[in-house]
Amino acid sequence: MFKVGISISPIKSKFSPLLFSGDLNKGLKNASDLGYDGVELSLLDSNDIDREWILRRLKDLRLHVYTIATGQTYYANGYSLYSIEEVKRKKAVDRIKGHIDFASRLGSMVIIGGIRGETVGEERKLEQEKKGKLAISECAEYAEKKGVILLLEPINRYETNLINTLDEGVELIEEIGNKNLRLLPDTFHMNIEEKSLEESLLKSKSYIEHIHFADSNRMAPGWGHIDFDGIVSTLKKIGYKGAIGIEILPEPDDCRAARQAISYVRLLGERLNQDER
Repeated sequence: MFKVGISISPIKSKFSPLLFSGDLNKGLKNASDLGYDGVELSLLDSNDIDREWILRRLKDLRLHVYTIATGQTYYANGYSLYSIEEVKRKKAVDRIKGHIDFASRLGSMVIIGGIRGETVGEERKLEQEKKGKLAISECAEYAEKKGVILLLEPINRYETNLINTLDEGVELIEEIGNKNLRLLPDTFHMNIEEKSLEESLLKSKSYIEHIHFADSNRMAPGWGHIDFDGIVSTLKKIGYKGAIGIEILPEPDDCRAARQAISYVRLLGERLNQDER
């Protein structure tokens, strides 16, 4: 029913919900062997990787890159789009532009999630918010020229104080007003922030371009308490045509987590199809 991709990274990262982190070839091979349709590449700097090798390997394994995740720039280097320091803010923008360039070759989208950073202190919060919006707008304009979609991902309050809910994401998208800036809900963050996951998806349906699945404990779907049957049914109801990205902890290990996620999501699709007959 839905295409499914898994989040992997060529380097070890402080950001933990990644599988096969530090071994890109192993991650790609396992994604293919387990029946995934594609991947999400979590990258620190797109200019530091062998793009030609990745393009060849993707073709060999018949995998698509749905998204490029960009949060490592903040977690590893401290550069963020909302930084009060102009140098750090500019470096974050430059990183995003590099990802956009690579995404234009891959036919993928670029995520604006953890790279937003957070505001520090009330005295300069409004200034940071203004500068951050300008930075995202600059990235969106660049992405539009390259034919690439940017995905704004709301993240829970324990990881950032900037854009925690889908409503807040939609508000910023409307304020910036660029058609290439779209919404990426993540079920793990939604489980913390939204009163109803299904109602929030319905309300923001016009803006959703991609979605992340992780259970309530950030483990593979089916290993927590989120009602994924309801979520898949809602996605079907709103006419969602995108892929499902799996962004989960490598618990109990990479292979078992990856296997559980793909088998569970495929089962969700089968159950939905049976219910509709």
